[in-house]
Amino acid sequence: MLEIIRGHEGAVESVAWSPDGRRIVSGSDDRTVRLWDAQTGAEAGCLRGHESLIRSVSCAPDGLRIASGGEDATVRLWDVVTGAEEACLRGHEGEVAAVAYSPDGRRVASVGGRSVRIWNSDTGAEVLCLRGHRLGVYSVAWWPDGRQVVSGGGQTIRVWDAVGGAELGYILGHRVGVWAVAVAPDGHRVASAGFQSIRIWRAEAGEQVHVLQGHTSLVESLAYSPDGKRIVSASADETVRIWDAKTGAELKCFRGHDGGVMSAAWSPDGQRVASGSDDRTIRLWDAQA
Repeated sequence: MLEIIRGHEGAVESVAWSPDGRRIVSGSDDRTVRLWDAQTGAEAGCLRGHESLIRSVSCAPDGLRIASGGEDATVRLWDVVTGAEEACLRGHEGEVAAVAYSPDGRRVASVGGRSVRIWNSDTGAEVLCLRGHRLGVYSVAWWPDGRQVVSGGGQTIRVWDAVGGAELGYILGHRVGVWAVAVAPDGHRVASAGFQSIRIWRAEAGEQVHVLQGHTSLVESLAYSPDGKRIVSASADETVRIWDAKTGAELKCFRGHDGGVMSAAWSPDGQRVASGSDDRTIRLWDAQA
């Protein structure tokens, strides 16, 4: 473990890195979004406005904005420099479980209730409302080209046209539920997480390639490394694990959190991982081989 960052007064539900790797962004049950210096761990900003706990945070590709989604059913957009809330996006019927900026930064995808929504990040206007999930949706990720999004909820993974709004396909395989999804940087594979297991799929055919086993409880979060060669996962079993994306082999298991780990994210250079936990801390790990 490289460092422990303390300061939140509630569970850390979500973590993300700034594109330049100099800041870590976190969202917490204490209703705040906080920015941290990735080298020193010092708090660099505290954004307040959500009326309830924050489930997810995402950094814009240019590093100038942050999106957050919370239990108050809103998506909020923040100016990183001033800390001002630029927009409060309303439309979800229930809590917003996940948010994600598009690769070009012009749109934000969010999931809440049974819907996936796409917003114009400049105007705050709702662009699309995608419906098809029969149960709650908990995760969303963009394809590298920004033309598709994938969402996970219930026992299904669904792929959507992010321009026209059509459902392009769905994948079934998880027996309990899908809590996290991620798309490989080359767009050829999709990873999904549920109870104890992570599954990797060929994106074009929806065929299962690997089942990654090792976690002993719900897998809350997963992400491909920037080069696509590894996957990081975070679990309620209090561990963060790194996997070989090609073979499915477990490469590392990080222990140290005193509560379930809600989120894990790669640094832009792929050398470090940040994780957020029920224990109110953010921890930094050396992810190098």
